[in-house]
Amino acid sequence: MRMKKLVLLSIGMLAFALQPANAQTSLFTTYDDWSQWTANAGTTVTPDNTFSTDTSTVNGLGNTTAPGAAGTSGSLLITWNPSLTGSYNDVANAASEYANTAFISALDPGFTPSGGTVVGSGVITLDYSVPQTANGTYFQLGILLQYPGNSYYGTFFTSSTTDLGFQNNYGQEVYRGTIDYTINAGPSGGFGFGLMYNSDYAPALPFTVDNITLVSAVPEPGTIALVGLGLAGLTLIRRRQG
Repeated sequence: MRMKKLVLLSIGMLAFALQPANAQTSLFTTYDDWSQWTANAGTTVTPDNTFSTDTSTVNGLGNTTAPGAAGTSGSLLITWNPSLTGSYNDVANAASEYANTAFISALDPGFTPSGGTVVGSGVITLDYSVPQTANGTYFQLGILLQYPGNSYYGTFFTSSTTDLGFQNNYGQEVYRGTIDYTINAGPSGGFGFGLMYNSDYAPALPFTVDNITLVSAVPEPGTIALVGLGLAGLTLIRRRQG
């Protein structure tokens, strides 16, 4: 009977590993979410309740105090420091997600506080405006993932963008960027999420960021294979005992 339970448990683990985690999950979207963010690299970050690309009033999963609760529609304003022109920097950071197991598990299916992160990958989208500037040739945003498995520094930038066909309050065109990311295996020990900036722009006005959404996240085939091997081994033991 005990072996049968182990086999059933392994089947459940395999089914979980094969299932994409929390498809289309909002991570950061409301004014309340953005109020938890802080500036970095000499920038200024300000939550704004006058503009939102998705008008959502439900807090995202990355909110460390009230995920999924009712909030206020809004976005994040990032004012770039002109003296940092031509820089590649971490410009804004969410509150530490170390204790937010649901958030980490959404990005990394198979994560457990006791076992840490497992190898995986996923897709994130974010809405952002491109600031107007008199000079500059490139503007790119990305995400920063910080945890032990990547030595607290993993950067991933937009691989494609889509013009959403409207502008923010500053007359800036708004785009949706798609970001492919990977997760490395490692122990628990902190988890941070931030925004990366790669540009030679020196905008006078802030640009907006909103609607950071997890589109999909799955373990790598190697992780799934290990679970499958465990299932096969337990099944073989069960047959021998029979």
